[in-house]
Amino acid sequence: MERHALAILEQNDLCNWRDTKQIQASGKQGGTFRTITPKLLYYLIEESQKFGGDVLDQFWEQLGACDDKLKENSLKQENFVSAQKSFEALFRGLDPKNVNFKPVLDMAAEYFTHLGVAFMNPGRRKSGTSTAFSVSEVVNEETDKLLQRVNEEGDFGKRKQELLKALSFKRDGNFCLLTDQAFRPFNKRGLLPTLAHIIPNSVHGKPDTLKCIAMFAGAAAVDEVVHHLNNIGNVMNMQHDAHSSYDNLEWGIEAKEEGGEVKYIFRLVPTDPGIRGMGIITLRDDDEIRFGRGPEGKKLGNGPLPNICNLQLAVARVLKMSGAADIILEWKDHADDDGLYRLFIASEEFCDMLDAKLFLSGRAVVA
Repeated sequence: MERHALAILEQNDLCNWRDTKQIQASGKQGGTFRTITPKLLYYLIEESQKFGGDVLDQFWEQLGACDDKLKENSLKQENFVSAQKSFEALFRGLDPKNVNFKPVLDMAAEYFTHLGVAFMNPGRRKSGTSTAFSVSEVVNEETDKLLQRVNEEGDFGKRKQELLKALSFKRDGNFCLLTDQAFRPFNKRGLLPTLAHIIPNSVHGKPDTLKCIAMFAGAAAVDEVVHHLNNIGNVMNMQHDAHSSYDNLEWGIEAKEEGGEVKYIFRLVPTDPGIRGMGIITLRDDDEIRFGRGPEGKKLGNGPLPNICNLQLAVARVLKMSGAADIILEWKDHADDDGLYRLFIASEEFCDMLDAKLFLSGRAVVA
């Protein structure tokens, strides 16, 4: 069923979805708007399958809800031959122009809003604006004491971020793993560190986002995100510009086991082996990110949690390769009506804004 779904979505012109109201990319190609809905669904299914997620089943369920005939024309017993053959079998006795694809388009809009926005809108200020002195207050404490204090702190707060930053130094060392630049307070000419969350804080307390993660990657992935969202397994120290490019999904971290150990790989999005990262990042796609080189690397897990790294990378690939990331970045740029730059936009407000824009622009189908 996966091959049938991907083939049909890849040949999206077969369904004439351009004649329906749907999420669209803003750039014109050949005088027409290039729709992103099929691509968004394509990459959601492709990446979800790697986790054993349920997006594929959800897609077929929603497609069947578009017309009873589509339920009857199930492809479960059909061997895959080509996209054309799959299309002909699925739409046997139907004209796609007469099918109301609202359930499928609503599904795409839900992932766009609740998964895409959450992962591209961290929703809280980065902790890198704190002073080197505030870090040095805690960095010399014993690791066990730091871990205890992290657990005693609430879910968020500046103090907890400084504790996590100190633990990251102990795990990974006193320099940026992406640029090799030294950090303060260990080098007086160094850069101020920014604490980066692998999975952004903005997913906290967002049931719709957690539901999307569960469908995309399974219930176990949600449990891991919820339990480790603001803990050492979901953070690393970076310099500011490397963090900004990470927030914009320009790159991610692939974690894979080799010889019983986890190896962390720098990945551009989309992947482009051998090509160097943007800005002053010194790593190239497929280079190893050397986590765990700090004095307490082994004790602190030698790096972030592998499943969390791979989840973020998968979502980044979906959003970037479908074109959804470009739309979200564009809307974030125009979100501030007073023309002033803001460090962040509250996630709930931004989601409401996106819902409204989808409705008013005709990019979301309404009953």
